Amino acid sequence: MEPAPLPPQPRLTGLRRYQAAALAGVVMIGIALAVVFSFVGSSNTTKASGVVKLDSTATTQFNGVKNGSDPTGQKIGDLSYLKFNGETTPLKTGDTPLLINIWSSTCIPCITEMPALEKAWQANRDKIDVIGLNYFETPDLGQAMANRTGVTYPLGRDNKGTILRTLGGVGLPYTVLIGSNGTILAVHAGALDEAGFQALIDMAVSKK
Repeated sequence: MEPAPLPPQPRLTGLRRYQAAALAGVVMIGIALAVVFSFVGSSNTTKASGVVKLDSTATTQFNGVKNGSDPTGQKIGDLSYLKFNGETTPLKTGDTPLLINIWSSTCIPCITEMPALEKAWQANRDKIDVIGLNYFETPDLGQAMANRTGVTYPLGRDNKGTILRTLGGVGLPYTVLIGSNGTILAVHAGALDEAGFQALIDMAVSKK
């Protein structure tokens, strides 16, 4: 015995087709947004107020400075960095103050501020030393960034991220001003313009 035929299905009118398609579109958009937000929420790197926030280990301590704390007034301590040729060099001041700028090639605020630091350094080369430290990247990425921005001040590598954490940083760019006696005078998280760098240099010179 053959099964009874199914009753005829109602055909969607033009309006009903439009409503069904619109509903399906809303559902798909909702699913896509949920995926995007779940990805962003799980990312280890976010941007806030011009600072690229890093995946920090806030309880880790180096040279007595807790990650994210203000190291102003402390001595820089015994630190060293790598030159791009692989040579290990002490990070210390001489007779003039030192401005340390930590950056990476994936940090948009870093890219915009490096030419400003170059101008400030060129105008004050007799007053302050500058070192730009590439954070946690391979030498080729750091060198390509330097070539792209056209900076000529001395560069090096914070290849393990130790210097950033030692100096209290949790994001990029991060600038540290050190007096000629090795005392940390100021730190700044986020991008600076030429006037901002000049203000730091003036502060260092006044306390020299």
